[in-house]
Amino acid sequence: MGETAGTGAVSSYKNTIKYMKRLVGLPFDDPRAKREMEMVPFECVPMKHSLGGPDSIAVKVSVDGDEKIIPVENVCGMIIHHMGMIAATKAAETSGMANTADLTSFFPQDWVVAIPSYYTDSQRRALLHGCEVVGIPGVQRLMHENTATALAYGIFKDIRKQFENEEPTNIMFIDIGASQYTVSIVSFEPGKLIVKSSCHDSDLGGRDFDQTIANWLADKFVEKFSKKLSSTPQKKPKVMLKLLAAAEKAKKTLSPKGVKEASINLECLMEDLDFNIMLKAQEYEAMCKPLLDRFEAPIVKALADAQMKSSDLSSIEIVGGSTRIGFVKTKLMQILKVKTLSTTMNADEAVARGAALQSAILSPRFKVLPYEIIESNPLPIKLSWDEAAAVEGEDGAPTNSVTMFDRGLSFPIVRRVTLRRTGDFSVSCAYDQAAYDHGLPAGVSAEVADWSIKVPEGEEKKIRVNVKEDIHGIISLSSAQMVEDIEEEDGGEEAKEGEEKKKKVKKTNLEYKCTQAMDWTKDEINKFREVEVAMANQDRIVRETADMRNDLESYIYSMRDKITSDSQLANYATQAEKDAFDKKQMEIDNWLYEDGFDATKSVYAAKLAELKKIGGPIEARASEAEGRPAAVAAIQGTVEKYKSWLSSAQGNDKYAHLTDEDFEKCHKACDSTSSWVYDMLDKQGSLGQDVDPAFTIADLSVKSQELTNVVGPIMHKPAPKPKKEAAPPKEEKPAEEGAGENMDVDESKEDGEKMETEE
Repeated sequence: MGETAGTGAVSSYKNTIKYMKRLVGLPFDDPRAKREMEMVPFECVPMKHSLGGPDSIAVKVSVDGDEKIIPVENVCGMIIHHMGMIAATKAAETSGMANTADLTSFFPQDWVVAIPSYYTDSQRRALLHGCEVVGIPGVQRLMHENTATALAYGIFKDIRKQFENEEPTNIMFIDIGASQYTVSIVSFEPGKLIVKSSCHDSDLGGRDFDQTIANWLADKFVEKFSKKLSSTPQKKPKVMLKLLAAAEKAKKTLSPKGVKEASINLECLMEDLDFNIMLKAQEYEAMCKPLLDRFEAPIVKALADAQMKSSDLSSIEIVGGSTRIGFVKTKLMQILKVKTLSTTMNADEAVARGAALQSAILSPRFKVLPYEIIESNPLPIKLSWDEAAAVEGEDGAPTNSVTMFDRGLSFPIVRRVTLRRTGDFSVSCAYDQAAYDHGLPAGVSAEVADWSIKVPEGEEKKIRVNVKEDIHGIISLSSAQMVEDIEEEDGGEEAKEGEEKKKKVKKTNLEYKCTQAMDWTKDEINKFREVEVAMANQDRIVRETADMRNDLESYIYSMRDKITSDSQLANYATQAEKDAFDKKQMEIDNWLYEDGFDATKSVYAAKLAELKKIGGPIEARASEAEGRPAAVAAIQGTVEKYKSWLSSAQGNDKYAHLTDEDFEKCHKACDSTSSWVYDMLDKQGSLGQDVDPAFTIADLSVKSQELTNVVGPIMHKPAPKPKKEAAPPKEEKPAEEGAGENMDVDESKEDGEKMETEE
């Protein structure tokens, strides 16, 4: 992940997986998947599912020398989980936790995962399965990337009171990332955003500009050397990766305004041939014209869907790394007929920030002001049933389908259709034909789900089918209910004939079975979870082993330099110790790069212990010598403090309650401690620096505590409280005549409650 993965992408291209979100949830034979798999150097294979349906996509990789087939959804989940580990590590460091080995308590519990708005139902479900497999505790929401960007913008503008209820603020967001181009229009009000439209070109992004330069380089190489050079990954993957890396570098060089040309140097591109060439900015822009021409259609469509003109927009915000390309910004301004584009948002982090804010809003762990999000359903979805249950359509003709979720409809939402049936029947959910006009590629299956509903046999029943589009944008059958009207007589058994009767509605939940394309069973999820846990443990062992090896290497190099004759530890080691350490470190150093190259963590730890057995005492002597003056001064200061108190306390009325034995006990403790310190200092003075000390800093700490344990309680012993004088006896008064005889008592308590008396 990130730059670390990029550096090893050429040498380990078969194990470096990228563009996962372009493959997740797609059938292996899907035209989108076929195009994508032609662009990657790793091997994709079909994967069958227990529930049947089309095969999904998995990748074939090598893990510790073993070949493994891993669903591409799991690879997505691994990346997301890795992000959680980065967050957990940062949180642990911020909290001051010294050992970050166990990050369980810091691992994020609430997740919002940003996805492209064009994701189909199967892609959304597949990504959630991938998160479940890797142990993501719970995804609160799959959020459209354009909506996340809008939220990041809206909340901070809202804090500054820049929106009004009377007149919504309309903003266009243009996001051009590595592989997709999205245009969305959002209206903002105080505490609220409304997604008016969202359009995209799912196959237009920064990588297409890289590929254009790479193809140009391949052609120029052929012109110069007359050797065929393919930029197709399956034919020459390493050559292709080198070309794309050089192309991306040239693109970044030419992106700023005013840069006229970029120098491209490729060493040993193929057959030990070096290739150097200059790419001029004008030439680069000309070859990218077909890509630039594709920017207009989504903008025009987004404005049309929102029923707006560019003049209705308050601002046009651009995000995504590819918006840094100079002539791309120029093209966008020409299309929109504006002079400037706003770059107030972080181009790389806008989506992530919006997702984090949504997570805080949804999480019970944060107290955040509510912010309403009115989403936009990207593709229309219809519900169909068999012809026997046809109902009257809008034109009066019988129909067996209805559009349940129109394009642009907000979600989550539940919608209902009522049918009349006499027995079991099925209902199917699919994208409407109009979806192909709104981004669903031609040749892609429109099927979403099928539900088989069980209905009691007999006379015709009224059945309510409740279909839900949840917060993730996923379609499910919320419930299927049989509805019966039951008449009840008013007055019970004594009701007379002809009297008015009450109607009662009885609802009975019906059983149903769901079938969804490429869905995963619980057993499949558990199986892949076991594989993931095993690989995660392998990763942990590898990581811990590498850390231990690094600790061993670091100790060797550090101590080797410190124990030389003129270094900081030299005076604290005998010549015999220096020779022994030098011999041992050379032995282990040679072993490290021969037999010990692939050793286990425990072996590295044992080797480190061998070295520390020699080097540890040397380091301890140096540490003691460095800290000894301050430790001695501290205990002497404690002795002086107590002696000073003894001088002032004796004869002081404040301490009159202390006995002579108390004072003598304190004097003896102070004298004993002081004498011990001077004896130890005398012994230490006669010792060389290369031998173990006569006493340690820990010994001083123990002695100081012993002294405090003796003097402290006496020093803070409280004086006894004075005895109270006995009060004089009260004089008894004679009782009044008749008092106490046959008298009822009604006494009041302090809290106002009266005592009850018995008559």
